[in-house]
Amino acid sequence: MFLRSNVFTKITLLILLLLIPVLSLYTFSNYESVGVIEQEIQQNTTNRLSSFASQVESNMYQLSLYGVSIGQDSSIQEYQQPGNNSDPYERVKLNISILEKLSLYNAASKWHSNITLFFPRIQDVLSTDYYASFTYKESDFTEPFSRTWSYSNDMFTWFTTAPISAMSHPSTAKLITKISFPIHHLTELLDQNKVNDNGDPFLYHPEQGSIRNGSAHEDLIELLSHRLNEKSLTDRGGFRTDLNQTEYYVSYIRSQSLGWYYVDYVPMQQILRPITNSRNLFFISIAVLLVMSLAVVFAIYRSVQLPLIQLVQATNRFSSGDFTVRLKNSGPNEFSLLFGRFNIMAQRIHELIENVYEEKLRRREATLKQLQSQINPHFLYNCLFYIKNMARMKNEEAVVAMSLNLGEYFRYITRSENDLATIQEELRMVTNYLNIQALRLERMRFTIDMPDDIKDKMIPRLTLQPIVENAIIHGIEPSAENGEITITGKHENGMYTISIEDSGAGMTDMQVNQLQNKLTMPLEEHMGCGTWNVHQRLHYLFGDEAGLTFAHSELGGVKTMITWKINTTKVGD
Repeated sequence: MFLRSNVFTKITLLILLLLIPVLSLYTFSNYESVGVIEQEIQQNTTNRLSSFASQVESNMYQLSLYGVSIGQDSSIQEYQQPGNNSDPYERVKLNISILEKLSLYNAASKWHSNITLFFPRIQDVLSTDYYASFTYKESDFTEPFSRTWSYSNDMFTWFTTAPISAMSHPSTAKLITKISFPIHHLTELLDQNKVNDNGDPFLYHPEQGSIRNGSAHEDLIELLSHRLNEKSLTDRGGFRTDLNQTEYYVSYIRSQSLGWYYVDYVPMQQILRPITNSRNLFFISIAVLLVMSLAVVFAIYRSVQLPLIQLVQATNRFSSGDFTVRLKNSGPNEFSLLFGRFNIMAQRIHELIENVYEEKLRRREATLKQLQSQINPHFLYNCLFYIKNMARMKNEEAVVAMSLNLGEYFRYITRSENDLATIQEELRMVTNYLNIQALRLERMRFTIDMPDDIKDKMIPRLTLQPIVENAIIHGIEPSAENGEITITGKHENGMYTISIEDSGAGMTDMQVNQLQNKLTMPLEEHMGCGTWNVHQRLHYLFGDEAGLTFAHSELGGVKTMITWKINTTKVGD
C-alpha cells in the first residue's frame, strides 16, 4: 500500500476535513434540540400528572369535607341524643330525614359514595348502603383512625369523628362517620385523562399493587411496577427506564390523602421519531455524497493506481511464500501485458518449487528410513536395566516378556523391505512397544479397539509408533498418576480415522494450534521430526485430505487423529 497515490489520499483527506465541521455542527445542534424536547416531554408529563392529581385530590377533599360537616347537622345531633327513643314514629321519621340529607350530600358530589354513621351513645348505625347490614360493635373502634384513606376490597374508606379530637380514641366519639367509594371512580377518571392527554396514567402502591385505566398496557404497567418497587420513591419525581427495549420517561406524584402514587409514562423515542428520522436522513445524504465523491476520485485513479497496488500485493504475497497467487487481467491497458508476464513467471516458479519440494520430501523419506533404523539408546538402556533388575529378583516371567516384546519391536523397526504395512502389523508393533512401556512404568495401561474392516488397510510403516511414543513421553511419563492410552479407529464415508488419546496433562488451545501449524511448515532444526514426518508422508501418499489433527482428549490429555482416504491414494503414481 506504500504506492497509493498521493493525489487520491490528499483528495480523500480534503473531503473528510470539509465534512467533519459540518457533521460536528449538525450533531451538536441535533443533540441540543433533542435535549430541549426531552426536557419539554418530562415537564409536560409532570404537569399532566399534576393536573390529574389535583382532580383526584379535589374530589377526595370534597368527600372528606362532607364527613366533617355531617356531624354538624342538627338532625344528626338530635338523633344521637339518648332521650329521643320514646316515640318510634318520630324516630323513624328522623331516620328518613337523615338518610335524605346523606343522599343530598352524595348528589352534590362528583363521586357517588357510601356514607355510614355510627352513634356510639345509642349504639345505632345509619347508612346509605341499602344492601349492607351494619351493627355497632365497640370492638371495631378500639384502634386510632388513620388520617388517610385506606384501601380494601376495591374500596377506599375514610373515617372521621365528632369531635375531631376523638380520632385517636374512637371509643370516646359522639359520632363516627365512615365514607367509602369504589375504585371505578378512579378508573373512569384515568380513562378520561388518557383520552384527553394521550398518556397511560395509573395509581401505584408498593403493597396494594396498581389501579389501571380501562385500556391500560398491562404488560408495560406490570414491568413498570417492578421498577417502581426497586426505587426509593419521594413525594414527587421522575426517571428514565427501558421497558421492552424502549426508553420511557416515568413521572410520579404521591397522594397525601390516599397514600398512593399517581404514575404516568411516555415513550421518548415515539415523540423524538421525527427528529431521529431527520437526523438519519441527513447522515444518509452525507454518506451518499461521500460515496459519490469517493467514486469519482476512485474512477480517476483506478486506471493506474489500482493495477499497481494489485501488482505490489501479489509481489508481497509471492515473497511471503504464497506461490499460487495470480493476477487477473486488468482490461485493455498498459498493465495487461505486465500482469500476463507476472503470471507466467509465477507459474514457472511455482512448478520449480513443487519439484524441489517433492525432491525434498523424498530426501526426508530417506532420512526417516535412516531414523527408523536407529535404535534409541536411552530406550534400549532402560529396557536392559529392567531385564537385569528382574533377573536379580528371579522374576523369569518379566524377563521373558520384556525380551520377547523388545525383540519383536526392534525386528519390526529395522525392517526396510517395504515402505507400507497393514494396520494389523502396525498395531502388533505398537502393542509390543506398549507392553514394553507398561512393564517398565507399571502405572500405565492401554486399550486398543480397532474395527476388522480397517485392519487390512495399508499405511506407511511406523505411522502409529511415533504418535504413541509422543503420548507416553509428553503425556504419561511427566504425570505422577496412573496413565492411560487408547487407540481406536472408525470408517465413515470413505474416510478412515485412527485416534490415539492419552490421560496426560494435555495442552492449551494455543499450544494445540501451534502444534497443528508446525505440521505444514518446512522442517527446521529445532522441530521434532516424528509427527512432522508422519504428517508429510500421509499428505504425500494419500493427498491433501490426509494427515494428522490434534485436539483435546476426554481422558484429559491430547487426542491425535490420523486421517486418510483410500480412493485418493498416490501409491500407484
